[in-house]
Amino acid sequence: MASSLLFEIGTEEIPSGFIAPALDFIHTWVSQKFSEIKVEHQGLDVFATPRRLTLKVRGIEETLPDTVEKKMGPPKRAAFDDQGNPTKAGLGFAGNAGVDISEVAIEQTPKGEYLCVTRTIPGKRATEVLPAILEELVARIPFSKTMKWSNPDVRFARPVHWMVALFGSQVLPVRFGNITAGNTTYGNRFMSDGALTVTDPDGYEELLEKHYVIPGVEKRKALIWDGISKNARELGAQVTDRDLLDEVVNLVEYPHVIVGSFNESFLELPKEVLVTVMKHHQRFFPLYANDDSGNLRSKFCAVSNIVPRDDALVRRGNERVLKARLDDAKYFFEEDLSVPIEEYADRLKDVIFHKDLGTSYEKVQRFTHSALYLAGLLAPDKKDKVREAALLSKADLNSLMVCELPELQGIMGREYALHQGHDPEVSRAIHEHYLPTSAEDDLPGDIIGDLVGIADRIDTICGCFGIGLIPTGTSDPYALRRQTIAIENILLAKGYRISLSNLIDQALSQLAARLKRDGSEVKADVQAFFKSRFVSILQGRGIPGDVIEAVMRDFDDPVDTCMRAEAIATVKSEPWFESICAASKRVENILKKTQAATEICADLFAQEEEKALYEGFKDMEQSFIGHADQGDYTAALKLLSGLKEPIDHFFDKVLVMAEDIPTRNNRIALLKSLVTVFDKIAQFSKISA
Repeated sequence: MASSLLFEIGTEEIPSGFIAPALDFIHTWVSQKFSEIKVEHQGLDVFATPRRLTLKVRGIEETLPDTVEKKMGPPKRAAFDDQGNPTKAGLGFAGNAGVDISEVAIEQTPKGEYLCVTRTIPGKRATEVLPAILEELVARIPFSKTMKWSNPDVRFARPVHWMVALFGSQVLPVRFGNITAGNTTYGNRFMSDGALTVTDPDGYEELLEKHYVIPGVEKRKALIWDGISKNARELGAQVTDRDLLDEVVNLVEYPHVIVGSFNESFLELPKEVLVTVMKHHQRFFPLYANDDSGNLRSKFCAVSNIVPRDDALVRRGNERVLKARLDDAKYFFEEDLSVPIEEYADRLKDVIFHKDLGTSYEKVQRFTHSALYLAGLLAPDKKDKVREAALLSKADLNSLMVCELPELQGIMGREYALHQGHDPEVSRAIHEHYLPTSAEDDLPGDIIGDLVGIADRIDTICGCFGIGLIPTGTSDPYALRRQTIAIENILLAKGYRISLSNLIDQALSQLAARLKRDGSEVKADVQAFFKSRFVSILQGRGIPGDVIEAVMRDFDDPVDTCMRAEAIATVKSEPWFESICAASKRVENILKKTQAATEICADLFAQEEEKALYEGFKDMEQSFIGHADQGDYTAALKLLSGLKEPIDHFFDKVLVMAEDIPTRNNRIALLKSLVTVFDKIAQFSKISA
C-alpha cells in the first residue's frame, strides 16, 4: 500500500532571498537520494512560506523494493588450486560474503573467470529508511548565512521551532538538535490561534489554507498578481514590476492587497527615486499610467500578511511611512541640486576607492585617460564629451541622495547634470556607463557611455590584478568576472574593433605607481582572464569547442575573434572542410620534425599534383587575404573549397619528405605557405571536422 510523506520545518521568518534556493535544493537532493536507494514515488512537491519549508512526496510504498547485491571476488585461478580445492583466498572471500564456498558462483568477465556472490536483500520498511534521509536533508539545506540559537548543536537560516514528519498517519522519529518531529503545525501567526494537528499528508494544504496560510509559492504569486492587477485596472492604471513579486511572495503567508496613494507633488522627483523608495525600501508595487508613457501614478499597491479588520487603517500606516521616505528624498534632491555637480566630483578626493589604489578622484583621473584613448580610436569627434562624462561619472557618489539610496548611483548623476544644464549626451553617459549590471541588463544607449564604462571597468580589473586581488573559484569581491564580460559584450554588441592588449597597456600605464606586481605579469594575467571569459561567451553563442580553440590562439580583438568563430562554425559541415583540417594537421606534424623552408621555387615542382596545388593556392591567395582583411571570413573560407581535390591528390601522390633536399624543402615551403594563410582565420589543425 502506498502512502504520502510530509516533512515540514517550522521556523522564525526566513529571509525572502533564502527560500527559492532552499526549495530548489530540497527538490533536487531528495529526488537524487530517492533514485539512489530505489525509493519509487508518484510525485514530489515543495512548499514554503516565511515560516516553513515543506516537502511532500506522494505514493511511496510501505515496503521498499528488494535489491540485488553482487560482490566480485578473486580470480578463479587464485581461489582454487589445480585439484579444484579452495585456497585461503577463496575461503576468505566466501567467509566475508557470509556464504559457504559451495554457494560461490564463477562469472566470466573480460579479464577472465572470477568468483562472484549474488544475493537478494529484502526491502526495508519505508518507516525505517525515511527518518535518516530527512535528518540528513535538514542538515544539508544550504543558506548563504546561518545562525545558532538555544539549540546548541545545529545551525539553520533562522531558529527552528517545530517539525512535522508523517508517513501516512504515522509520525516518523526525526530529530534536529533538540527538536523532535511530531504532527503539529501552526497557521497564520496573527489570524490563527494555537497548534494544528496534521492527520494526513494529503490534507496538509487544505488544513493550512483554512487557517490563513497559503503554502504553495506559485499559488500565492497568482493571488498577489491577480489582486494587484485587479486594483490597477479599477484605477485605470497598470502594474509592471513583476520582478518584485519573487521577493514579496516569500514575505507573506496569506496575501491581501491594499491600495494606497501619495501626494502628486512628489511626482516632480525623478521617477527612479519614487520607484526605488517604493520597491526596494517598502516593497510596494508602483502603479503606472495605462499607456506606453511609463509615467507613474500617485498610487501604489502594498501586500499585507493578514486580512485586517480595517483596510483604511493599514492604508494610512503605509502612506504615512512612504510619505516620510519621500519627504526625505525630496529634501536630498533639492539640497543636492544646490551644489554644482563639479563640486561633488572634486569631493571624491576625500573618498577612498581602495587603500592600495587611491581615492575615487584618482581612479576617475586614470580612467578618463583610458576613455580618451578609446575615443581617439572610435569617436574622435566625441572626445570633449567623453572627457566631461568621465570626469563627472562618479560625482553623485558624494550626494545626499546616493548616500541614502545607493541603488541610484549614476541615475542621480544624470539628473543633476541635466538640471544643471549639461549636455544631454554627457548626462545620459553618467548613468549608462554603469550598464550592463548583469547578463540580462541593457547596454549603454550611445558610444559615450560605452567608452566611459569600458575605461572604468578596465581600470578596476587591472588595478585589482595589479595589487593581487585576483578572483578565485569562490571569491570575486570586486565582480571582476562580471566587469570583464560586460566589456566584451559591449564590444561585440556595438562592433567596436579594438586591441585588448593595447587597452590593458593604456590602463596599466596610468596605474604604474600603484602596482605591487610586475607589470608584464599583470598584463599576462589580465589577458588570460579576458580570454577565459570570452571562451564562455562563445560557448553561450553555440560555437563548438574545437572551433573556439582554433580561433583563440590569436585572441586580442573580441569582435574579430567572434566573426572568425562564427564563420568557421557556418562552413564546418561542408564536405570540403575536412580536407583543409586534415592537411593542417599533417603539415603541423611535418613542421614539428623539420625546419620549414621560406621560399617556394616553382621550377622545383616535379609532379603534377604539387604543381596543381601550388597553382590552386596562388589563384585564391590574394582573394582569401583580401576577404580576411575586410572581415568577410565566410567568403574567405569558401575559397578553400577549391583546394580540396589538389590537397587530397597531393597527399595521396607526393612524398613530402623526399630524399632530394631541395625538393623536400620546396614541398615543405609550399605547405607552410598554405598554413600561414589559413592561420589568418584560425588554427585549422585544432578543428575536428
